[in-house]
Amino acid sequence: MGAGETSLMNTKEKIVQSLEEAKGKYVSGGSLAEAFGLSRNAIWKGINELKKAGYPIESVKNKGYRLSESSDIISKAGIALCLEKMEKSSCTDELADRLFVYESLDSTNTQAVREMLADGLEMLHNTTIVAKRQSSGRGHRGAGFESPEGGIYLSMILDPGKLQNPESVPGAVAGIVTETVKKLYGVEIRGGKDNSLYLGKEKIGGILTEGISDLETGICSSCIVGIGIRADRLCNGRNPSPQRNLVIAALMISLAKL
Repeated sequence: MGAGETSLMNTKEKIVQSLEEAKGKYVSGGSLAEAFGLSRNAIWKGINELKKAGYPIESVKNKGYRLSESSDIISKAGIALCLEKMEKSSCTDELADRLFVYESLDSTNTQAVREMLADGLEMLHNTTIVAKRQSSGRGHRGAGFESPEGGIYLSMILDPGKLQNPESVPGAVAGIVTETVKKLYGVEIRGGKDNSLYLGKEKIGGILTEGISDLETGICSSCIVGIGIRADRLCNGRNPSPQRNLVIAALMISLAKL
């Protein structure tokens, strides 16, 4: 990736953060340019790239740019803002710092393992991997999990030594997911024996908990909690659907308290 591409990527992240903070209101190109120390042309290019990526941004002469309040695109800036609004603390600041959002992955759990191996198994506790879609989502016993755009797919790395009760993690995570869905979507889901998630008789997601152990000692050094939810299937038509950035932030905060 060239320097220009890196600069544009950083510009887009900054623009998304500003538009998320002012969601539904206009932000002038001049104020964005001044805040980031960039030209208006650079802001315009960044806005156009975001539009191509699907962001519903309205551009009006002499007013600026406005991100639609109905926007439901997952982004690090959007999740971080939700974390801050829900529970402003050093813990949520830390969660935002340890958050990585990808357009597409084979599997968030697999990516978590790759990141840990690359860092010598020293990935920080509560590091979260989020993908907008997965090409090879994984379930129990090698089962696949269809993970198209529109869902919620995340994995959090946990240090067993920092958990209150490591043995209870799978059941506790299932409780967190069902309660979060009930609170934010207004629907009741239930967990199956293999930690699949059901809305009525329809499978709408699952939880996959995996451990990384030392081959010599057999001691579990890290735990990866993967959550996949077909959020598009939770909409009941009676209540407005919550933004997925908010749902992800709520799950992260609850998982961090395990």
